[in-house]
Amino acid sequence: METPEDASDGPAGRAAFARRLRTLRERAGLTQTATAASSGLNRSFYAGVEAGRHSIAVDRLPRLAETLGIEVHQLFTDD
Repeated sequence: METPEDASDGPAGRAAFARRLRTLRERAGLTQTATAASSGLNRSFYAGVEAGRHSIAVDRLPRLAETLGIEVHQLFTDD
């Protein structure tokens, strides 16, 4: 049985996504400010997503992926 700590949509899932997002941003050589601006997001909101405090809406993912120079699915996997 899955526990809340293992759930991909809970705090653990946000933390894992936040780590992945930071890694991708750093690989792209971008600052949080540049990533947020290019993605159409508020910088402080983006920083909260990357810190695991906020969740990002699904409809924002394509533009974020484009900013990072990746496909949307790569936000979640190394494929």
